[in-house]
Order: sequence, then C-alpha cells, then structure tokens
Amino acid sequence: MALWQARPGIRLHVTIVSCNVRFMERRLEIRNKALEYCLVHGVGELSLRPLADAIGTSARLLIYHFGSKEGLIGEVIEEARARVQRSFTEAMRRQGRILLLNKFWSWATHPDNGPYVRLLFEIHMLALQHPDSYAGFIDSSSSSWLTLIESALPPTQHRRAKATLCAAVMDGLVLEYLNTGDLERTSAALDLFGSLLANHAGSVAAHSSSQQPQSKGLNP
Repeated sequence: MALWQARPGIRLHVTIVSCNVRFMERRLEIRNKALEYCLVHGVGELSLRPLADAIGTSARLLIYHFGSKEGLIGEVIEEARARVQRSFTEAMRRQGRILLLNKFWSWATHPDNGPYVRLLFEIHMLALQHPDSYAGFIDSSSSSWLTLIESALPPTQHRRAKATLCAAVMDGLVLEYLNTGDLERTSAALDLFGSLLANHAGSVAAHSSSQQPQSKGLNP
C-alpha cells in the first residue's frame, strides 16, 4: 500500500517538471521568433496581433508568456543585446584586445550584424522620446559596453572618461554609416580618431616621464 502511494507522487513530480520545461522551451521559442520579427520590422510601431500572426501564435499567448507588450519588448531587446555582446566578445577572444575600436567597427559594419545594430539604435531613439517606456532597456546595455571598453584600455586616472569618449564616437560614426552607407568616409574618420587617441596617450606618457625625479648616481 505504501509503494502504491509513492508512485503517484513521483509521477506527479515528473509531470510538473515536464510541463515547466515545455513551458520554458515554448517561451524561448516565441521570444526568438519575436526577435527575428523585430530585427526586420523594428519595435516602434509593434502591434501584438500582426506579430502573433507572423510567428504562428496568438496575441493571447504572447500576453500569457510575457505579461504585456512592454514585457515582450524588454526580453527581445535583452536577448538582442546579449547576442551582440557574445558575438563581439568571442571575436575579441579569438583576435585579442589590440585595436579594439577597429575590431568593433569591422563587427558593427558587417552586413550580418546590421539588423541588431539598427534595433539597438532604435531603442535608444525611442528612449529619448518615451523615457518612461524604454529608458530602462538601455541602462544595463550602456553600463556593460562601458565596462567592456574599459577592460581594453590601460589603467589610468581617466580611463572611465576615455571609455565614454570612445563609446560616444563609435555611436556617432555607426549611426552616420547606417544613415548614409558611406563606409569609406566613416572608416577614415575612425582612423583619424584612433590616431588622435594614440597621440594623446603618447603625450601623456612623455609628460609623466618628464615629471619623474631623476635618479642620482652613487658618489665615488
């Protein structure tokens, strides 16, 4: 009798776990399909019903899985950001951290990565227009990118400021490239910025060296 009572409990436990696994798998599948949709159509005018029709589900199930349109957008943007950073981090791991700006530029202007870059820029623009709805989506993204850039810079007093400058210049050049398609001109601007950074670093190093007291030799 005791053995008979144990079996239903075990079966119930297995059933619950299986349901949870299927739920999460289905949720991730919907999120990934929604991301692919947003990479093409953007999120500024996103409506749940056309999205649901396009990815083979229903608006009701989207609400069931994500709570609201904003909840769905938040998870889509977080996944896009995570994919971007995983891809770029892997490129850095293979090639090293030298010439970080050039490597990021090559990555950002590659045709395969264009849809992700456009989507993240769209969120930044929407955050300026509708901060209550979208600003929260970019806080963690900005912080993590700054940390990544800082990690590639030498430890100096102004490393955070220099990382902020690099991020701002890259944002501006990528946006200019996306708007105009002029890769040659924007790439030349990046090369010039890199030269200015290198010259500044050399001047700082020379100044620091000149300020150090000269060591005295031993008296004979």
